[in-house]
Amino acid sequence: MEFPTRIGVDNDGYILNATSLDKVNCAYKELLNQVIEILKKCAGAKLHSVYLYGSVGRGQAVFGTSDIDLSVIVTSPFTPQEAALLNEENRKFISENPIVPKVDYDIGMMDEVFQDNSQYYWGFWLKHVCICIYGEDLSIHFPKMKPNFQICRALNQDLIDTLNRSRKEMNEGEVDNHQLLSVLKRIVRGAYCYVAEKDESWSTSIQENLQILQHYFPGEINFKKMKGAFLHKKIPTVNEVLNYIDYFIDWFNEKTMERSN
Repeated sequence: MEFPTRIGVDNDGYILNATSLDKVNCAYKELLNQVIEILKKCAGAKLHSVYLYGSVGRGQAVFGTSDIDLSVIVTSPFTPQEAALLNEENRKFISENPIVPKVDYDIGMMDEVFQDNSQYYWGFWLKHVCICIYGEDLSIHFPKMKPNFQICRALNQDLIDTLNRSRKEMNEGEVDNHQLLSVLKRIVRGAYCYVAEKDESWSTSIQENLQILQHYFPGEINFKKMKGAFLHKKIPTVNEVLNYIDYFIDWFNEKTMERSN
């Protein structure tokens, strides 16, 4: 691998969107139609648009392992009753469709999408990560982007809170292998954001992320350990993941301070 890798960008350096309906397995297309109907039932007229991202949209999903990841834009917040109905309908959907372990709903408000400071979060997300599968496609209102630290800062804005929440869940109760690997993936993707601009790349592969991170942080032993876990499909223990969380919370804070100075 040569560096900078320029993976995932076009000849002019703009980030390519790896998500496409053409890549979605037919079995998932039918499930997506069902999920849209669930959202329409639960949200009604406030449902503006729905966007697919993640492994299903990249054609890399594995039956029984891969989540369906959706960004959902609404014109007003869900009421407690609507949220409860969505949870119940989602539970039934999962029980009836064993190839999907989970449906993740990333819910955003229409007025948030077009706030002045949202270009590098919602603008980037809808333009370069998602594909619209229902409603008006808001991505057309945003320009193409190149890898930059503003995107990194926007995507990682809730990273520390997410890791702290994961730590609390692991300390309070049982977590499954899927959750443990999800935490590792979140750490890797968060760390890769810090070198994407230097690498002039936007990779969606965990293995590529780790290979790139090892190049730019050759002394960081934890990236080597995590690469081995994913390469050999070795599920980490709860204690191992807790150690990663504690270490990388400090690591992320340190890297953010370095970029701010």
